[in-house]
This record gives sequence, C-alpha cells and structure tokens, in this order.
Amino acid sequence: MVNRSSFYRWTGAVSAVFLIVVFAGMATGRIEPGADTRRTDIVMIDLPPIPGGEQMPAVGFLHDRHTEALKGKNDCTACHMQEKGAFVFKFKRTKDGDTETDMATYHDNCISCHKEITDSGGFAGPLSGDCRSCHTSRQKIISSRKPVRFDKSLHFRHESSKLIQSDGRADNANCGACHHKFDRNIQQTVYKSGEEETCRYCHKSEKSREARSLQNAFHSDCINCHQQIAGQSEKGGPVNCTGCHDQSRQQKIEVVRDVPRLERNQPDTVLLAGWMTASASGDAELNKHINPVAFNHRVHEAKADDCRSCHHASLERCGECHTEKGSEKGGYVRLEQAMHDTKSEKSCTGCHRQAQRASNCAGCHAQVPEKSFSQLTCRQCHMVEMDALVSLPMSKEAKAQLARKTLNAVSISSVMISDERIPENVTIKGMVDKYEPAQFPHRRIIKKLASMMKEDGMANFFHGKEETTLCAGCHHNSPASEGPPKCASCHGGTFAFKADEDDRPGLKGAYHGQCITCHQKMEIEKPAATDCIGCHKKRT
Repeated sequence: MVNRSSFYRWTGAVSAVFLIVVFAGMATGRIEPGADTRRTDIVMIDLPPIPGGEQMPAVGFLHDRHTEALKGKNDCTACHMQEKGAFVFKFKRTKDGDTETDMATYHDNCISCHKEITDSGGFAGPLSGDCRSCHTSRQKIISSRKPVRFDKSLHFRHESSKLIQSDGRADNANCGACHHKFDRNIQQTVYKSGEEETCRYCHKSEKSREARSLQNAFHSDCINCHQQIAGQSEKGGPVNCTGCHDQSRQQKIEVVRDVPRLERNQPDTVLLAGWMTASASGDAELNKHINPVAFNHRVHEAKADDCRSCHHASLERCGECHTEKGSEKGGYVRLEQAMHDTKSEKSCTGCHRQAQRASNCAGCHAQVPEKSFSQLTCRQCHMVEMDALVSLPMSKEAKAQLARKTLNAVSISSVMISDERIPENVTIKGMVDKYEPAQFPHRRIIKKLASMMKEDGMANFFHGKEETTLCAGCHHNSPASEGPPKCASCHGGTFAFKADEDDRPGLKGAYHGQCITCHQKMEIEKPAATDCIGCHKKRT
C-alpha cells in the first residue's frame, strides 16, 4: 500500500472511498449496459473538509450491493462495530474522529478488503491509487429512495406486536420500546407513559447537542430491532435500504384497515379559542373576541394519517406556539394565520381546500370560483355563542363539555330538494343543425352527487344545510335558488367556444368546459371527454 502521509499529500482529499462492488459485471464507476441507474441504496460518503485541503467529490456507495455480495460470508460486523449489544452504523468506528483519522479508516479497510478478494480470484472494487473510480463528480447512479411514511397502520402493527419488548405500560403496548424523552437531570432518555410524541419533534434533520439526527435515530433503532427479531428466527422488518425505501416494496406493506384509536389521553371534543386561556369578564370584553370553535377532535383524528398532520411541532395545543400576536416559539405566525392559511395543509382552511381536490369533490370545486379569505363565512365554524360561556378561564373539562354540547346540537344530515322539484332531464339544443339534442339526466346526476355527499362528514357539515348548495356546482355564479337562470344568460347567445371580452367562455365553451372537466376531475370513464357521439347523436 502507498505510504499514508504521501497518499494524503498526493490527493489532498477529504472524502472517503468506500465502494466494494463484489459482483461480476459491475465495478466501481462502471455500469453494465441496460443496468438500472436508479437505486434506493446509494449512500453519499462525504467527510468534513480539512482546512486548506482540496475537496474531492463525495463517494457514492451502494449499500445493498455490498450486503448482498457479503451474504453468507459475513454479517454487519464486516463493516459495523457494536456498542451495548447494538450495531453502530458508522464504518469501523463507534464515534466520529477528525477527518484524517476517519479517512484513513475508510481507505485502509476498504482497499484491504478489495485486495483480499482480488487475491483470492474474486472481482472487487478499486485498489490503492485508483482514486477517481470512487471519487467522481459524475455519479452514474441516482437515488430513487422514497421516505417511509410511518402511518397509523404501521404504528399499530408495531404497537401490538408480540415480538417487541414492551416497557412501562400496564396494557402491554410496546410504547416504551421506541418512545422516550431526554431527562436533563440525569442526562439520559427515559420512557414516560402518556407523554409519547413523534420522533420528529426532537430528532431533526441535523443532530443537536441532545438528540441524534432523525435518519441516524431511525436507522439505528429500527434496523437493530429488526435484526434482533430476525436473530430469534422470527419474521422481522427489513434491514436493507430497498426493503424500506423502494416504492414498489412500500406498496406491498400489509395495511391494517380498522386501526384502533391511538390512546394518549387526548380529548374527544375541544373548544378552540386562544383568548379563552386568559381571564375575561363582562359583555364588553367578550365582544372584542370572535366566537369559539367547537372542534370534533376524534373525527379529525380518524381522518388524519398521524398526529403530525396537524400538530407539526409538538402535541401542545396550537395556541402554545401560535399566539394571537405571534411569538418566537411559533415563528411569529399568529394563531389566526395558522388556522386559516389556505396554502398550508397544517391549517384548518388549507386542509379543507386540499380535501376539495378528491375526485368526489373536484367535479364541482375545480370549477367553482374559489372564495378569498374575506368571503368565507366565519360563523360556519365559529358557532359557539358567547352567552354559553361561563366565567373565564374555563376548565379543560368544561370547554370539552360545551364543545360536545354545541356539536350535538348541529345537524349534519343533508337537506336536499325533493325529487319532484328537480327537473328530470334538461334538453340542450345548441347544435341541432349537426346533432340530435343532447339529453342531460339532470335529476339522476343531482341524486348521485347527493348520495356521495351523504357519505362524507365534512361535505355534510359544510354543504348540507341549504337545499340548493349542490346547484352551485354547475350554476356557479348565479344566486342559489331552485330556478337559476339559463347558461345562455351569462355565456352569450351564440353557441361558440370564443370567450367574451370579460373572459367568460361562449355557450359552447361553457357547456363543454363544465361537463368535460367534471368527468375528468371525477374520473368518470363514460362518456369519455373525446366521445362526442356519447352525448350528441348524429342526425340521420
């Protein structure tokens, strides 16, 4: 091997070389014709730069290729050391040292392994002096890694597994096996029942003084647990990159449909009003604030993938970070901004807007002009009457009870126009010179939309209080009524696609745009958007 000090001077490198490709047909930096250049297992190895030294390109290391090549010859100990019975996922060390020491660890061990395999007649990665085989700025393989979504189904499978050691729960749930808090007094992590939170609240993308990086925590804890279960001759989770991060593998993960509620002492109903945490008295003081919102936490919880769908920074109530005036803790985002930001899926309004893109909703909502924040009806959510409030501040139990009482008093059953008041068919005669009149099954479509709405709690809550709400899906700019004006009243008398001066389409454009867009958004296959004869029978 080349003298180490002269080798450092020659390269001026700071990136490590770690690419053993022990399989025929594929050497480092060389790919077989037709080989897949998108992989989940590429790991970029890039050590911190040495001050004043030259920076060589990072090394793209194919992790699964190496573990497959070593299968049957060795296990993870070939590259990883153990500490307290668990693997430390650093190469040949338990802690990072200075750059020169860590670089020597990579070079010495990787190259010696390559040489050993080559001397025995095998096909291995590069040897000493073949630097550019690993350190290349033109990576021929790109990452196709997909993040793992640890949703309620996967969580339940882990929580209820008999193979995971439970800790600290009387009901034998496995919470303590994963969840922990950092106790500053004893400077170590401990499990506290009833205070479980998502890993992301403490483990960020970069490590901190008190917590490992999120990637490090997941890989270390999850893979070690999977390996321990596999060591018991039981079926555990994956231990390679592809097993977790390949999209096709993720789609094959068993899904538990009816997941029991994840209990963490959370309320069923909540009264939302940040100002209620402070004391207030008298009508004059109360009138300075907007009415509280009665929020059904249990219903929203069932619809969300996980707690982070709303509680993105912690499981504290929103007002702890997002105050009325804004605070540093909440990034100076005020409470009303956090709740009403139409562009954020974390906000109430933004989440509801996102739901409107579902196929059952998009047929109407994709074409109805979107209301601005100032056009929204506040009392639809802020429905709790001020005279129902007792002396403030109210207890948590009293607020939950008032929210529950308010929600129970609100009917969410859809109010629909009776069948006999809905025209059964509408005949469209705009193109009778070429086609038979188009017969629009008006009543059947309205009843279909109504049946879909009945199965959606949010649609019922927001749309089911007025008989004519569904009419606005097509009659989008006319007043809601049983007898809306004809389309030609607004879209010109000529049956043309051309828009008017104010950008309203002509009558032909309005009909086709409304009907075809609705079919596309709602994923209706028949009649297809290009099937003219499906609606317009040719004249014989």
